Amino acid sequence: MKKTSLFNLIFLSLILISLSLVCTIFFILNQRFQHDEKILLTKISTQINQTIIEKTTNYLLPAILISEMSVKFSESNVIDINNTNQIEDYLFAQIKTYPQLSKVYFGKENGDFIMLYRNEKKAFVSKIIEHQTKKEKLKEYNVFGDVTFQESRDTDYDPRTRAWYFDTKEKEIPVWTDLYMFYTGKRPGITASYPFFDKESKFQGAFGVDLELSEISEFLSFQKKYYNSKIIILNYKNEIVAQSGNVLFKTLKNGRVKPLHINEHKDSLVQEAYNKLINTKTKKNITNKQVILNYNRKSYLVSSVDFPEYFGKNWKVMSILPREKLLENRIPSKIIFYIILIITTLIILIVSILISRSILKPIKQLSFDLQRLRYKNVDGKEIKSSILEINELIQIYTVIKKLYSNTFKK
Repeated sequence: MKKTSLFNLIFLSLILISLSLVCTIFFILNQRFQHDEKILLTKISTQINQTIIEKTTNYLLPAILISEMSVKFSESNVIDINNTNQIEDYLFAQIKTYPQLSKVYFGKENGDFIMLYRNEKKAFVSKIIEHQTKKEKLKEYNVFGDVTFQESRDTDYDPRTRAWYFDTKEKEIPVWTDLYMFYTGKRPGITASYPFFDKESKFQGAFGVDLELSEISEFLSFQKKYYNSKIIILNYKNEIVAQSGNVLFKTLKNGRVKPLHINEHKDSLVQEAYNKLINTKTKKNITNKQVILNYNRKSYLVSSVDFPEYFGKNWKVMSILPREKLLENRIPSKIIFYIILIITTLIILIVSILISRSILKPIKQLSFDLQRLRYKNVDGKEIKSSILEINELIQIYTVIKKLYSNTFKK
């Protein structure tokens, strides 16, 4: 039978028992760390998404508010829709106030049209069309409202044939159009329009406000600085309305533009994130979904948040946030875990050594003294121990040693 020292037996026993206990405790703590980290990530993501939704809503909402407010002013006779100069001044004031708006305008049921917009030089331009004469009057203004250029030319533009007008007329409610190519400027965008009825509830025209797709994407790109995220606005068909970065849309053969479905996105990370979201089951009526996506050895927090109901459009924001960016200012739980484990292990080692030595030292002294007693040496050093059982053993040995030493004297 292989023999082992008492020190090794005591020491290893203490180490194994202590480490087993510590590993069990730290396994539980590690699970707790992961749970707390998940909660923290959820809170950070929710806060970022709420910020994005709030800023995006505040950015887009003036479009529908201005069109609604214009109708209210017209209905209360604050502005007269038949007074071209008054309408022009009013629209000029609105577009100056909100730099994100690309165009504001009013189309009448008789085909007349008034528009204010910014051109490539960031100057303000008014366009007034009289349908009866088929004439278009253009005036360019500086920021002070002074006319710097004007001309008149023929046109065949009729607002009544445009989607923003006939959709509003047909539905008789405020509408956000789907993505389409603007007649003026030939850029893709969306329009918020609001119908105007006279006192006899007859449709008289519609106010409209344009938001260019490039402007929305530029705004989302500015929000992208938060944790180097990807931000995408999706419509009810899961088509891309706008995203941080490049403007995305496809042009049809007839020249019309259409949003890309998110599955047509060239970025495979975006496609993976979307598929992960739609394949995750959640409770009914939930407006905020969050999932963890592991892609190319990196972990992402993917979430989808619906726009508020008062916005009037069934849209949602999908954000893709790198987890390492979310937690870069926080020490990872694994590092904390290993630091505590190492410190605890060192403490266990030191305590085990001290306990083993406190047991072994008096026993070794007692063993040495017994060997000396064999040779009738009874003048050994006093043996002490703080352990009760060993101390009793020393006392018994001291009595036996005394009796044995008396036999030497006889």
